[in-house]
Amino acid sequence: MKQGCLAGRVRGLRPSESRRLERLLHQRHPQIDGLSCGCLERLAELCRDLGTPLHLVIDGRGLSRLLWVGPLDRSGQLLERLPGSRRTEAQDWRMVSCLSAGAGADLSPRGGEGLVAHDLHPDHWLRFTATAAAGGGWRAALYTPDWSAGGGWQLHAEGQLLDLCDSGAWAAARGEPPAGAGRPPAGGTQPERVLLLTMASEDGTASARALAELEGLVRSAGGLPVGVVSQRQRQIHAQTLWGMGKLREAGLEARRLQASLVVTDRELTPVQCRNLERAVDRPVSDRSELILDIFAQRAGSAAGRLQVELAQLRYRLPRLQGRGQALSRQGGGIGTRGPGETQLERDRRVISRRIGRLQQQVRQLGEHRGRLRRQRQTCWRVALVGYTNAGKSSLLNALCATDPDRRIAARDRLFETLDPTTRRLPAASADGVSILVTDTVGFIRDLPPDLIEAFRSTLEEALAADLLLLVVNLADPAWSDQLRAVHEVLDQLGSTVPRRVVANQIDRCPAPALDEAAALTPPPLFVSATCGDGLKRLRRHLEEHAAAPTVRR
Repeated sequence: MKQGCLAGRVRGLRPSESRRLERLLHQRHPQIDGLSCGCLERLAELCRDLGTPLHLVIDGRGLSRLLWVGPLDRSGQLLERLPGSRRTEAQDWRMVSCLSAGAGADLSPRGGEGLVAHDLHPDHWLRFTATAAAGGGWRAALYTPDWSAGGGWQLHAEGQLLDLCDSGAWAAARGEPPAGAGRPPAGGTQPERVLLLTMASEDGTASARALAELEGLVRSAGGLPVGVVSQRQRQIHAQTLWGMGKLREAGLEARRLQASLVVTDRELTPVQCRNLERAVDRPVSDRSELILDIFAQRAGSAAGRLQVELAQLRYRLPRLQGRGQALSRQGGGIGTRGPGETQLERDRRVISRRIGRLQQQVRQLGEHRGRLRRQRQTCWRVALVGYTNAGKSSLLNALCATDPDRRIAARDRLFETLDPTTRRLPAASADGVSILVTDTVGFIRDLPPDLIEAFRSTLEEALAADLLLLVVNLADPAWSDQLRAVHEVLDQLGSTVPRRVVANQIDRCPAPALDEAAALTPPPLFVSATCGDGLKRLRRHLEEHAAAPTVRR
């Protein structure tokens, strides 16, 4: 196995410079504590000649594992270059950084380099200047990881490089690591740890509800929210939305909490997403991508998987990245010859073709659903619509599922139901008209446009109904805002179907919520899908409307 790796900005180096760097990689250092001062002097000489910082990673046996040329900007590149399969789990990593002449007098980690160093999980980090002081010697500083300190690094000792290379200084710095500074948890079935990055509004109650909803989305996607970094919404930064200081704080918090993903509560443009990922040095997902991931997990039917794939491809197409992003041209005339087609362009073409095929299949799916609806013209159709996790599936089971085998899954999590399910109401109207009740996909505020477009054929089940029952969960303090969001989505879809509010979970809601709901016009139908309260009145209401002579067939 190769002892060490030379990486970073190595393109353009002279062969002699590359050989000098390679020889540094084969220098041995003391085991556990201390460093070879002669090796660091040669490192400083090379740093002055190249005019760029150099970073050396040393393991517990004193072997140099990685020599990085250039600034520390992306931790993923460094981790990929570390030899061995258990890079981040090795013990007793030591890190040495030789700073170029323009680094200034301050040796403390700056910007994102402190975040990148945390991903390598070194026990010690020695930083020193490449230029010797007037009286000789190099200024150096020894840091240890400490989340309570600014930037996540605690200054342990500062002085001359010769003094800090001694094993005694390193042994004094060795001790119990601070809380949260350990290695990442071992892999397995543990959920992905997620840091939430939010923008708080002036209304504290609304911000708390939005944060609770975002946490629910993360849990529904299979993640574990471990922390929140929030910023007041004052001046919006067009390139990143959040300020750079807050983003550095988020990057440090993600490492302290060992979060592997950052999720934002705002929709991000492709440029903003790339800027955020560079700032926090972690994968970043916005709210739309999170919802799409939940839908991908919930899609059980072929139609559902088809629509989810279409929505995901539409979302990802403008966010493709790759090498050679400049457009290239092909042809046989002047101005058309070039390097040929880049991989990025090929990926875009493949995705565009796939989107075209999926759109055709979705249109065929819409036509198929249209034929099914025409076959049901003799029936009176009711669609249960509402905010996600409002209790629509539980209400459908309570109304129509007399047979336990006909019950659909109803769990307390967001977007549990994705594919529409239709059941016949056991009781018929006075005219003998059958009543069909359909459970539709749940809505949410700011529903991604790509998702609405992809699921239009499914949402048409609600648009083609004779009556819409808007189910709200009165036990949720934000039920009025959720009802408003459902009306906005239906208006956006152009729905003209009559609507009636059904206030669910009256057995769990506070008394003020009942009074507030009773003030709606027309007054809602109060029910409890779990206890059965109000279900007889709801059935009678549906039968009366189905028997009305003005019913739409």
